[in-house]
Amino acid sequence: MATPTVPDAFGIASSWRVPGLGLLVLPAAPEPAWLAAPALHSEVALRLHRPAAPPLLLVATVEEIAYAGQPAARALLLDADLGKLPAIGSWLELLTNMPEYLH
Repeated sequence: MATPTVPDAFGIASSWRVPGLGLLVLPAAPEPAWLAAPALHSEVALRLHRPAAPPLLLVATVEEIAYAGQPAARALLLDADLGKLPAIGSWLELLTNMPEYLH
């Protein structure tokens, strides 16, 4: 499943479980332009698309991570327990309006 040409959609480069917090996701290059705009820790609504699974609405916060000697990169901390890491070919889509039940 390739990332579609949907505005504000991006593939997942890598992800890690952060115990007690959720799933940290790094976007595949090129990083989506919108990810630089929100303040750190801002909530965003997303739709997770996974191969052979229905789309999943969820909330994430905008975070930054940095490896030694590397510039900081924006990431998303998904507030969800998916049971396993997203499969290869999974992608995320920014929702412009957060559904009320996700607040």
